[in-house]
Amino acid sequence: MKDLRRFLVIWAPFIAASITTIVASHTLWATEWYRGYLAALGVLCCLLGARVLAKTGVRRGPLAGVSFGLLVGQWWLVQALILAFFWHSNGFAP
Repeated sequence: MKDLRRFLVIWAPFIAASITTIVASHTLWATEWYRGYLAALGVLCCLLGARVLAKTGVRRGPLAGVSFGLLVGQWWLVQALILAFFWHSNGFAP
């Protein structure tokens, strides 16, 4: 029971922030501060991910979980970086 509680205390905020970022990226796209909201949630996810790794230790399982959570939660940023890379590498940039 104590291990489950410790697990939830460490991982739940990170998972909630990642899910909130996914929801925000799909629902707030028409707002003026869309990128600002997503950037703030991205920073929060990174801080919570660092907290998870600090508490659990940098091992394969927690590192994979945090990496997956950041990749899925910050998919909007990953897409923007991939798009910018292809635009600049093919000689076309906005």
